Amino acid sequence: MRILFSILTFLFAFINLNAQDLPFSNKQLKPITKKELRKHIEVLASDSLEGRYTGSDGQKKAASYIASEFQKAGLRAYNDTTFYQPFSLWSWHWKECTLSFNDTKLSSNSNLVYRSSSPIDSMLTADCIFIGDGRDTLINELDIDGKIAFAFSKSLRNYYRLYYKLKNKGAVAVILSNPYDENAFNSAMKQSSSANSNKRLFKKKPYFSGSTSKLFIVKANVAEELFKTPLEQLIETTTPEQVQDIPLASVKTQCPIEIEQVVTENVVGFYPGQGDTNETIVLSAHYDHIGKRGEQINYGADDNATGVSALIAIAKTYEKAKVKPDKNILFLATSGEEIGLLGALHFAKEQAKLPYDIKANLNVDMIGRRDSAHKSNYIYIIGAAEYPVMDSLCHVANQLDSITIDYGYNKSKGFGNFLNLSDHYAFHKQGIPVLGFFSGLHEDYHKPTDTIDKIEFNEMLKRVRLIYTTSFLAAQDNTFKD
Repeated sequence: MRILFSILTFLFAFINLNAQDLPFSNKQLKPITKKELRKHIEVLASDSLEGRYTGSDGQKKAASYIASEFQKAGLRAYNDTTFYQPFSLWSWHWKECTLSFNDTKLSSNSNLVYRSSSPIDSMLTADCIFIGDGRDTLINELDIDGKIAFAFSKSLRNYYRLYYKLKNKGAVAVILSNPYDENAFNSAMKQSSSANSNKRLFKKKPYFSGSTSKLFIVKANVAEELFKTPLEQLIETTTPEQVQDIPLASVKTQCPIEIEQVVTENVVGFYPGQGDTNETIVLSAHYDHIGKRGEQINYGADDNATGVSALIAIAKTYEKAKVKPDKNILFLATSGEEIGLLGALHFAKEQAKLPYDIKANLNVDMIGRRDSAHKSNYIYIIGAAEYPVMDSLCHVANQLDSITIDYGYNKSKGFGNFLNLSDHYAFHKQGIPVLGFFSGLHEDYHKPTDTIDKIEFNEMLKRVRLIYTTSFLAAQDNTFKD
C-alpha cells in the first residue's frame, strides 16, 4: 500500500505540470537532430557491415563504431575498463558435403544439395536402389532396408511425406531429383545457399540426433550416370518388376559439420547522474540484424539501426544538457537479439555483479517507419498495461510534441504481445518496469529492402525526443521510490 501511495503521489505531481514546469525544455533537446540520426544509420546500415549478423565481421564493425560513438558522447566504460560486454555462443556450419559413385564425385559447392540438419561424420557407404516416382506400390514391395533410396519427385520442397515413408522402410538416406523441371535443381541450390549464408548460433553446444533426415538433391542426369540407364527409361519405370531390372549402385557419402565457439558482445556505456546513487535507468536497443541471405544483404536500417542511432543521439544530449538527471543512465546496445534476445538476457543475468540498482528499462526497437494503420505522428508503447507508472511518465513527457500514443501491441496473447519479443523482456522477466518504443511492422521487415532511404526522419525525430524526455523523468530522484 505504501508503494502504491508513493506512485500515486508522484504521478499526481507530474500530471499537474504544464510544459513550462517540466524539468527539461525544447532547448535541452537541440542535440537530437535528423542529421545526427541519419549519420549513424548510414554507417550501421551500410554495405560493409553486411547486415550485422551476430558473430560476423559486420557485427564486430558495428560494435566498434558504437563504442567509439559512446566514448565521443562522454559515456564511461560500464565497468571502468571497457565498453564491451562479451559473451560466448556456439556455432555450426556445414563443411563440404560429398556424394561419390563410380568415378564421379558430387560436391555441395557445385552440384549437390544436402537438405538436412544431421551430420554424416564418417563415410556412409551403401547400395543405392532406384524407386521411380516413389509411389506406394514400389515402396511397399521393394527391399529398401539398409539402402540409399533414389526417387524422382515433382517437388523438391514438399518431400517430407515421401522421405518418411522411405525412412520407415529402412532407408539410411534418400536422394531426390526432379526430371520434370530443368530449373528445379538450380532453385534448390539457390535456396540452400541462402539458408546457409549465416552460421547457425546457439546458447549451448548443439546436439545432433542420428535419426534426423539425411536427404540429398541432385540433377536429373545423375540418375543416368548412377544407374547406367537412360533418363527416359527411368522416368517410365513404374512397377516393381521394372525397378528390379535397374542395377543397384554403390554410393559413398559424407557431410561433416564444424562446431566452434563464437564470441559476440554487447556495447555498454555509463552516464553518471548528479546524485550519489547506484539507482540506474537502462536505455537499450539491439544493433545486430539477420545478415545475408545468399548474396543479398539485409541492411536492417529500421531494424534496428534506428534504435541504436537513438541511443547515441540521446547519450550526446545528456552530456550537453545543463540539467543533469538524478539517477545514472546505462546505454545498452545488445547483440544476439534476432536469434533469441541473447545479449539482453546475458546482461540481465550478469547485472547482479555490477554496481547498478536498475529501476527501469526503456527499450527502442524500430522507430523509423510508419505502418499501414497510421498516417503520421504516433508511437506504439509496449509494457504500459503491466507498468502503468511507465505509461504515465511517457504521457507527461509527451507534453512537448504531443505524439499519438498507441497501445496496439499490448495485447495479452499471441504475436501481438510484443512484451516478450524484444530486449525489454529480459528486464520484465526480472520484474523491472519496462517500456518499449516501436513504430510498427512494415512490408520491408527482415528483407533486403529495409534501407535508409525509407526512414522517415521527421517522424523518427519526434519519437527520439519522446524517448529522451521519458528517460529523463524516469531518472528523477522521486521516481520509483518505495
